[in-house]
Amino acid sequence: MDILIKNTIIITCNTQNEVLKGDILIKNGKIARIAENIELSIYEQGSVKVIEGKDLIAIPGLINAHTHCGQTILRSFADDMPLYDWLFEKIFPAEEKLTKEMIYFSSLLGIAEMLRSGTTMFFDMYFHEDMTAKAVQQTGIKAVLSRGLQTDEKEDIRLDETKELFYNYSSERIKVFFGPHSIYTCSYNLLEKVAHLAQEFKTGVMIHLSESENEVNGCYEKYDMSPVKLCSRAGLFDTICIAAHCVYVDDEDIEILSEKNVSCVYNPTSNLKLGNGFAPVHNMIKSGVNVAIGTDSAASNNNLNMLEEIHIASLLEKGIYRLPDILNAQQILKMATTNAALAAGIYNTGVLQEGFCADIVLLKANDFNMLPCYNPISNVVYSSNPSNVYATIVDGQILYMDGKLFTIDEEALVREIKSIEKFLKESV
Repeated sequence: MDILIKNTIIITCNTQNEVLKGDILIKNGKIARIAENIELSIYEQGSVKVIEGKDLIAIPGLINAHTHCGQTILRSFADDMPLYDWLFEKIFPAEEKLTKEMIYFSSLLGIAEMLRSGTTMFFDMYFHEDMTAKAVQQTGIKAVLSRGLQTDEKEDIRLDETKELFYNYSSERIKVFFGPHSIYTCSYNLLEKVAHLAQEFKTGVMIHLSESENEVNGCYEKYDMSPVKLCSRAGLFDTICIAAHCVYVDDEDIEILSEKNVSCVYNPTSNLKLGNGFAPVHNMIKSGVNVAIGTDSAASNNNLNMLEEIHIASLLEKGIYRLPDILNAQQILKMATTNAALAAGIYNTGVLQEGFCADIVLLKANDFNMLPCYNPISNVVYSSNPSNVYATIVDGQILYMDGKLFTIDEEALVREIKSIEKFLKESV
């Protein structure tokens, strides 16, 4: 059914950063018209759902530019640990116990949380990624998916799984990238192989990059260069590349990232929680690097709440540089919408504009924490939380509205998650 949103505040995130007051007409999954007082013809009145938006704020759907949705089942499983201990001593052993079915329900759990908190698309790297793809298909959210790759005896199997994912699930709503996990889990030969395959399949790459001091120091010891230079030499930057974290990058690294049009994903909560520090986002942006925002997984965050993530992202740089005017609210919101879409080479979402996909989030403007509203963008970035999300719309389809998910059986999902939790408690 087509939709008409009436009398709402519209934060467009377009090139002019317009904030409008008016109506949004959605037809066939696209934004057909944005204008004041759109009237429906007598023929349209029975087939168009009207949403009264006078107490709502419309924003582009949030895009979570880095997570591991299948890992949601490990929320609070291992906390207060440094990255390498957390990963190799706790997370990897627990993941050995996860079945395809568990990954499916874990992905549903993550998607449910994201839809409730205003996310319309997410970028993902994990194993059994076909299960995440099925969850995406079922729920109606959008995704850029990659099967995590690493060097061991199963390297070729994982590459084949990536190709199968590409052939079986690529669609208007799902893009498939190659996903080398990191320079410390992948050989240089594998990085080169991935670079060639990405170009062959005309797709992109996503990778964890320069996340910790250990990673960078290890790379210098082994290759006598930074992880950024290593990836550049391997050819990973010769296609679309999304690099998560980029915490320990120097000026020369940032120059390479800018010249190669690599998009970096800022993950402030995960980086802080694992004791890795914070990325030099202000310097990246000044150098022309496209920066998006992601939550990372619920195992290291411990949530997939992009509204919280943009709030934290908006504050860190101001405190680090002692400059309250850097990374303003408009910049932060575009990092979580427009910039993220551009990072994946997607040019029809992330902006509320005629002809673009109707990926829209409606926030309740009259909730106590959203009042008064002198500046709608400031309220979204600095004040909002998931309780303010009234509706999440993807391609013109209402997936969540007024406390109800329409494509997920919430009670059945809770039962499945509790069953998996019981199993993991007893077996790991």
